[in-house]
Amino acid sequence: AMMRAGGNAIDALVAAAFTGFVVEPASCGVGGYGHLSVRVGATGDMISIDHYVRAPAAARPDMFAIDHAKPFKYYGFPHSVGMKAERGHLAPAVPGAVAGLCTAQAMFGRLRLAQILEPAIAAAESGVPMSWSLLLVLAPLLDEFRALPEAAALLLRDGRLPKPPGQLGGGDRLDFSDLAGTLRLIAAHGAAGFYDGPVAAAIERECTRHGGILTAADLASYRPRILRETPLRYRDYAYVTCFDQVGYEALNILGHFDLARLGVDSPAYRHVMAEALACGFVDSMTHYGDPDFERAPIAGLASAEFGAARARMIALDRALARPVAAADPWKFDANGAPPIAIDAAPGIAKLDGTSQMVAADRDGNVASLITSLTSSFGSLVLVPGTGIFLNNSMQNFDPRPDQANSIKPGKMPIFAAPALVAARKDGSCFAAGGSGGYRITSGVLHAFVHHVDFQHEVQAAIDAPRVHCQGQQTYVDGRIAPEIRTALAAMGHVLITQTEDPGLNAYGRVCAVALDRRTGLLTAGAGPSWGAAAGGW
Repeated sequence: AMMRAGGNAIDALVAAAFTGFVVEPASCGVGGYGHLSVRVGATGDMISIDHYVRAPAAARPDMFAIDHAKPFKYYGFPHSVGMKAERGHLAPAVPGAVAGLCTAQAMFGRLRLAQILEPAIAAAESGVPMSWSLLLVLAPLLDEFRALPEAAALLLRDGRLPKPPGQLGGGDRLDFSDLAGTLRLIAAHGAAGFYDGPVAAAIERECTRHGGILTAADLASYRPRILRETPLRYRDYAYVTCFDQVGYEALNILGHFDLARLGVDSPAYRHVMAEALACGFVDSMTHYGDPDFERAPIAGLASAEFGAARARMIALDRALARPVAAADPWKFDANGAPPIAIDAAPGIAKLDGTSQMVAADRDGNVASLITSLTSSFGSLVLVPGTGIFLNNSMQNFDPRPDQANSIKPGKMPIFAAPALVAARKDGSCFAAGGSGGYRITSGVLHAFVHHVDFQHEVQAAIDAPRVHCQGQQTYVDGRIAPEIRTALAAMGHVLITQTEDPGLNAYGRVCAVALDRRTGLLTAGAGPSWGAAAGGW
C-alpha cells in the first residue's frame, strides 16, 4: 500500500512495523525497541538507527537481587530474585520503538507519518482476530494473565483463552481500540505523541504506583543512537548490522574460510559456522558494554584483525574446547573505525517477544528492522487506556554490579541481533532481519552466507537448515543428515538436535530481500512458512 501511494522501502518498512505492533502484540509494540539499518539508494550511505531501550534515571547497578539458585538465563546473565527484572513493573526500560521508527521515516521516507500509520490504526480499530499462533503464545501465560486484571480484560474471555478460528473461520477478536487512540496521537504529533503528554503520563502512573521506576521524564529524554558505521566487508559485499558486534565478528571469522569449497552439506561448513557463532557470542558477552558509558573494546570486537586471529584458532577437524573461552579484542581496538554519530535531521528523500520487517525498492533503498518487547508480551504490564504492553528489557542488563553490561541510568544493554543491509559496488543489495532471541544472529547470518557463498535464491537461503552455538552446546536442525551430525560429534561438538515447529521456533524467523542490479530483479523470502510472509508490487 505504501509503495502504491508513492512511498519507498523505508515508508513500507515503518508502516509494516506499526501494523505489526497491532497484529503481533506478543512479539512487538510501541512499548518496545529495535535495531534498524538503512541503505540509501541515491547515495549508497548505510545508516544505523539503534533505538534500543535505555535504563531509567532511577536505575542502579544493584537494583535487582541475584537469584543464585537458578542457572544463568539464555542471555548469559543470572536471574533476579522474584523475577523482578523479567516480569512486572520494575522490568520495563525506556522504550525506543516509536522514536526510532519516526526518526527513520523522517530521515528517509517520502510520505507523511499520518499516512504511514493508517493501516495500523485501521487494524487496531477493527480488532485483532485471534489466531492459532497467538494462542500458542497466550496459553503458557494464562495463569499470569489471570492475575493481571487490565491484561486479562484485553486478552482473555472470563479468565479463559479466546476462541481461535475454526475450519470455517470465526473466532474471537481482541479489542485494541485503546491502542488505536495511542497510534492516532503518534500520527498527529509524531514521536511526541508517545514520549510527551497523556501517554507518557499514563506510563509513569502505571509503573510508579506499582513500585516501578519508569517516568514521563525518562520518556521525554529518550534519544535513539543514529550512526554512520564504517561498513565492513564480507566477500564482495559491504554491510552493516546496526551496531551488532556478534554479527561483525562471526562474519569476519567466516570470511577466512572458503565455504563454497567446503560445501553446503559438509560437516566442515556446519562446524565452522558453529565455531564462528560461538566465538562471536562469547567475546561480546565477555567484553561488550555501551561505549557511551563503559570503556569497552567495541572497535576491537568488530575489527577484521581480531576476526582473523579468531579464525586462526579454529581447526577444521576439531571443535574448540567447551565452554569456548573468550579471546582478547583489546589489542585490536585501535584497528577498528568507531561509528560516527549523526544528527537526526530529515532530508534524505526491529517470536518470542520479537518480530522483523525488511523492505527494498527499485531505487536501491533497502531497510532491515528487528523490533521487540524482549519476552512475549514483554513485562506483561498493560498501561491502562493506551493498549501498550511495556518491554521487560531490564533483564538484558547484567544484574551484577561492575560488569561491562551492568545497569546505569541512560545506558543501553547488549542487543545481539544483526539488522543486516549489504550492497555490492554495482548496487546489488541484500537485507535480512529476524526474530527468536539469539537465534536471530544464526538465522540472519545463515541466510546471508547461503545467498552469497552458495548462490541460493533468497527463499532457499532462508529455508536451509541451520546450526546455532553460543559457546557450549551446538544445536543442529533435525533436517541435517545423521552422518553430518555424527561427524560433528566426532569433532567434539556436544549436539542437541531440534526440529522446527510452530510452538518451538527453534531456529528463529527470518525475512530477507535482495536486489540484483544486473537484471533489475527484486526478490524476497520469509520463513518459517507458518509465521512469516513476503510480497511485492
